[in-house]
Amino acid sequence: MFIEIGNAVRALSKSNRAVLPVAVASLMTISAGVNASTIGRVFDDLSNGSQVSGVLLNHGKSTEKYFKVGKNDPAMDRQYEWGQSVALYYRSGRTRIGDTPVKVNFNLGYSYMFKLASDYPGDIHAWNYGEKIFMSEDCELVGTQYKCNDSTGYGKIPVANVKFDWGKSRTNRGMATIGDGFFNVGMITAATDDDALLSSYRGIMAQHTYGEYTVDGAYVIGFMSGNEDEMGDLSGGSNYYDPNPIKYDSLYTLRVRKKFGSTAGYQVAYGEAKDYLRRFHGAAYYNLKLDPQTLLFMQGQYYYNHKAGDLWEEDVEKGMASFDKYASAISYEFRLKRDAWELLYGFAKINAPKAGGNGSFSYGFGNAKGYLKLPTSGNYHGFRRDGEQAMVVAAKYDFRHFGLKDLNFTYGYHWGKAPTISKASDELVFGREHEHAITVGYEPRSGAMKGFVFNLKQAFHRPDAALGNVEATDPSDKGDRTATKFIVSYMFTL
Repeated sequence: MFIEIGNAVRALSKSNRAVLPVAVASLMTISAGVNASTIGRVFDDLSNGSQVSGVLLNHGKSTEKYFKVGKNDPAMDRQYEWGQSVALYYRSGRTRIGDTPVKVNFNLGYSYMFKLASDYPGDIHAWNYGEKIFMSEDCELVGTQYKCNDSTGYGKIPVANVKFDWGKSRTNRGMATIGDGFFNVGMITAATDDDALLSSYRGIMAQHTYGEYTVDGAYVIGFMSGNEDEMGDLSGGSNYYDPNPIKYDSLYTLRVRKKFGSTAGYQVAYGEAKDYLRRFHGAAYYNLKLDPQTLLFMQGQYYYNHKAGDLWEEDVEKGMASFDKYASAISYEFRLKRDAWELLYGFAKINAPKAGGNGSFSYGFGNAKGYLKLPTSGNYHGFRRDGEQAMVVAAKYDFRHFGLKDLNFTYGYHWGKAPTISKASDELVFGREHEHAITVGYEPRSGAMKGFVFNLKQAFHRPDAALGNVEATDPSDKGDRTATKFIVSYMFTL
């Protein structure tokens, strides 16, 4: 059986064509020689246990800042987008493969993003700037950036795969997915904390839990961003403006997690984009029970990125890389939980050397999304500049005493300092920045409202003149950003 799965994966890696035929062929090869009654049982299993789910997602985001409409005409303005996504996901029933403990089912999904409203200062926007909701269109190359005159909604198939699973117990179970889908394993994710639109990967994903250990990973050959309509190549360019990004063949990643009951645990992870970038991650946490109602959560993390070949050097030469050779991030956090309250203090230190410019710590493998959870990241700004020391204090309250335990409010104050070349003096100086971050979330876990999600994020990012790149002739608030993001979604079964 596993030989045939391996053959399917190798066939998948040679082509970016539709993946379900490959998966079906693999299953048929595994089942070759069975009699008609077995085939009938398989089809009964697949059809009788099938399910169709729907997702309605209303999504909006806006950013107020200084936009340069003309050559010397900066003005405070707001860019916003508002869309409605409708998605349907089909999951077949599960059928056992012969006499093995392995069961299989098929998954297929379709979604469409309707454009409700949008506005771009000067009626133009930078291509794909700021994790856009819509697809950019009517674009032209201006210098080293694509400038676009319009945007549009889109439809796509983000999920098309076959899934194998085995084991039933909590401490001994596993699964593997072949095809297109939302992969959240190793050092890749389908979405960061700020994304409402999920991104898809093409390849194979697997996970197995044995006792207190969980091992997961993936081998990936394609990627489709949340605001794209088809599976594309894996590419470099760690910012949004590369008109001709380099392309790499594959990405693989692996993660091992270990739990010590509910008290402590750790994880180590690795990922590599072929000839492009390597990423490492290690984390450990501990829950200290101070009294029956009070818990102190403590966690330390370390991330390390390093170039993996000539393709990264190409991005460095084009000025598209976030750092020259390596970058690191180290953080720790303390979360005090008591009754309806949670208090947070976090710290992070970034190191990302870049000759002739300001480096930063990148969280992905080019266009593929990477795993990164720093406590200091705000609702708008990441606080990941080279040499930055960032901190956060935050308070979270849930409304359990008002009968709404799934409703919560969070206020966070994020601040940091980092070295930069001052535009005013052309000298190396330490700049400072801070952000007020407000989050309101409501996600019922049970009852008639289960499946409903509301999330609102508001951010006020305020850098000083050095980090805001403010020159003597600029308005003092040129570097300020005010951002709003919201989602209202509902998932249901038809």
